[in-house]
Amino acid sequence: MYTSIYREKFDGFAIGRVERDQDFTSKLGFYHNEYQIQYIFKGERFFFVDGRCYRLSEGCIAIIDKSLIAKTCIIGGHFHDRLLIEIEEKSFRPIAELFGIDIGEFFHKHHGVYQVGDNEVMMRILSDIENGVLKDKSGTREGKLKNYILQIMLEQEKWDKKKTVKFNDEGVKSHIDKQKRVHQVADYIAKNYATIESVDALAKKFYMSKSYLCRIFKEVTNFTISEYINLYRIAASKEYLMNEDMSMAEIANRLGYDSLTYFERVFKKQMAVTPLQYRKTLTRHR
Repeated sequence: MYTSIYREKFDGFAIGRVERDQDFTSKLGFYHNEYQIQYIFKGERFFFVDGRCYRLSEGCIAIIDKSLIAKTCIIGGHFHDRLLIEIEEKSFRPIAELFGIDIGEFFHKHHGVYQVGDNEVMMRILSDIENGVLKDKSGTREGKLKNYILQIMLEQEKWDKKKTVKFNDEGVKSHIDKQKRVHQVADYIAKNYATIESVDALAKKFYMSKSYLCRIFKEVTNFTISEYINLYRIAASKEYLMNEDMSMAEIANRLGYDSLTYFERVFKKQMAVTPLQYRKTLTRHR
């Protein structure tokens, strides 16, 4: 069962609340590359990252670094009712800086799961979001929601010691074993994205059949292997595009693309502009 209680998008962030009672791989969010804050109202999920499994139970909050999202699996399997806040870095960074928050540093440093159910300030913030601001249809609610999100970040220091410990349970062992294998492949891709010849070669390297690797990789990360490789290639391409002495063909070759046309097509799919248009944008802002 899947029930969307609400789901709204604003300038630079989105908020949604969902009830589920089964595993899933489909993505709820609006953005392709965002930081996330998740809070569990009821039920439980399992948060798997860096080879460790954590339990998200009632009163737990998960702080998720967008650079780790593709390698973070939050498994269902049990009923859970959770809040999801998505934050787009480019739009949210300026207001965060006014509060003395480096948004990238915050999510990288605090990536993990915390038990905050006994934190009165957090409970008040969540109650105000749920029962007040989201029901308010005036023009001020977007600003109020941004303020509450920043309050959650500022409150983090008070519940930092509430970070949950590693969770072990035979009931989730099959998930964990599968995800460990996928994380090994994902780590390899992150370091070798420009030299990977094919999915077949990748499967042979990790002693798996191509079909099995493709299936579990998609199940765990919600990306196909090709999509995951392209994530890293396009991220690297943005650095290369800052160097105006490098031609598009040279950049495509360094990234491991055999075809300049294919590189341009993949880039536009991810970034909504061509590599050349992206480079011109960088030039205008210098």
